[in-house]
This record gives sequence, structure tokens and C-alpha cells, in this order.
Amino acid sequence: MNPYAPPTADVNMTHPTQRKKVAWLVVGLSVLQLLWLLFWLSGYWELVRTGAAGSATALSGFAGCILLYVGAARFAAHAARGNRLFIAALVCLVWSGRGWDLHYPWSYPYVFGAAVAAVGWWLSRGRAASEQIKG
Repeated sequence: MNPYAPPTADVNMTHPTQRKKVAWLVVGLSVLQLLWLLFWLSGYWELVRTGAAGSATALSGFAGCILLYVGAARFAAHAARGNRLFIAALVCLVWSGRGWDLHYPWSYPYVFGAAVAAVGWWLSRGRAASEQIKG
């Protein structure tokens, strides 16, 4: 064993308070996305009811949002969790955002949700890898 070798501990894993702050930031952004989505809820209902938007678009958006909220909650509970949920949310929300037509403001909550999912995945992926290495 080399006494001059650098430490092998992941710095992010040694400071749980910093890890929790970032996780709660992702939760806060997810709540902001939920509130923004609720603002447009009646418009989404009318678009689907009249046939201007497909039901597959609405279903993928709903599934993506649920995956985002569950991923954010798991990430806040334990920072090494939720990375696969964020990936699934990202895919569903991007597909849904394209279906709502990106030229109109009602698609922006889904685009914002996809951005939050991408940030959540990016922040949780390194910690998940270090958790797997530690055993």
C-alpha cells in the first residue's frame, strides 16, 4: 500500500449536505414544472378533446411527467437513485414536446421538464457509478 497515493473517495460522496442541496434543487425545478403544467392543463384537455393533438402525445407527456416526479423524489431521498427514471422521462417528454408542436407556448412545460430530466440524469449518473464501484 502506497502511503503517498491520493485518496480514492469520491468528493461528492463525502459531503452529503452538498449532495442534498443539488437534489432539492432538482425537486424544486420539478415542482415548478408541475405548476407550469397545471397552468396549461385545460388547454391540453381541449387540444386532445378536439383532436388537434394526439392521445399518444398526451399519454407520453403524462408518463414523462410522472417519471420525472418519481425520479426527482428518489434522487432527493438518495442521490444515487433515479438516473434511469430521468432517462425515461427525458425520452417521453421530448417525444411529447414534439407532438405538442414546439412553436406554441403550451409545449414549453414539456421542454422545460425534459431539461430538468436531463439535468437530473447528469447529476445522478456520476453518483450512481461511484455507488456501484463502492459495492
